[in-house]
Amino acid sequence: AILAQAWFRAGPPRGMGPPPAAEVEDGSGGLKKVVLRHASGASAEVYLWGATLTSYRSPSGKENIFVSPGAIFDGKKAIRGGVPVVFPQFGQPDKAMPQHGFARVSEWGLGSLYDSGDAVCASFQLRDSEATRAKWSNAFILDYLVTLRADSLSMRLRVTNVGDIPFDFQALLHTYLSVPDVAGIGLAGLQGLSYMDKVAGGGVKVEEREEVTIPGFTDSVYIGEVAGAKEVKVASRGGATLYTTVNSAVMRAGAPLTRDMAKPCDVVVWNPYEANSPGDLPPPAFQGFACVEPGLVAEAHCLAPKTSAELSQTIFPA
Repeated sequence: AILAQAWFRAGPPRGMGPPPAAEVEDGSGGLKKVVLRHASGASAEVYLWGATLTSYRSPSGKENIFVSPGAIFDGKKAIRGGVPVVFPQFGQPDKAMPQHGFARVSEWGLGSLYDSGDAVCASFQLRDSEATRAKWSNAFILDYLVTLRADSLSMRLRVTNVGDIPFDFQALLHTYLSVPDVAGIGLAGLQGLSYMDKVAGGGVKVEEREEVTIPGFTDSVYIGEVAGAKEVKVASRGGATLYTTVNSAVMRAGAPLTRDMAKPCDVVVWNPYEANSPGDLPPPAFQGFACVEPGLVAEAHCLAPKTSAELSQTIFPA
């Protein structure tokens, strides 16, 4: 079924015109990946393993997403870097479940591929199965839409409770943005927010800095307090903007899930530096990224039957 989707073309077959706008290819370790190509020259790649986005290039060819040189593509471990999908837990409060849940270590199905001219899109889906119910008993559907435009990349994750009882969950898009040197960048848009400083034991503080720097191991959960989109800029310290990210969350109810209610979106900022780098992130690889991650993770969220929640992030490279 996956390979059947490779018929999608935005023009003539390969060798007779421009390359396909979207197709399935063999990736690292023999894993399948979907490649999106925009007419502007922008491109993106998403592995079916974990629905992990591993590349987003601007029309200039600049790579905006970091993947560790030690990333393992074996269909068992989560891919280190890119944009892993975290669900249904953040961290590992339930020790019987993998850290950050099972979504990033599951094979997703490919839904559809679409080229509107303005945008090239790919959708992916993960449903509860015998394997997921062995770790987490709830019935769910995850729908993931990646949209590539000339000037941006958007990712939208929808969690739907298709069961008959409510469930608690957490979800996050663990985005690794490529930067020249993490010690030389600053984040704007977080001033005034309360955040959990997990490096300092999880205590809640108020962010007083206009420019948030990452001079050492950082693991901060900025708590969404106001409904609506949250813009976070990544820039060279005191200099030019590298990225603008727009992060948002929505709860959806009604029949057929058409009534939207904006929800406060948390933003996680993370870099382990050398001392806390995992084995598949060999030093000095930590220097090349800053994680800016939209999430519903500051607390567990209850999702009623036949309702859904959405997380989204749009990345605008400078």
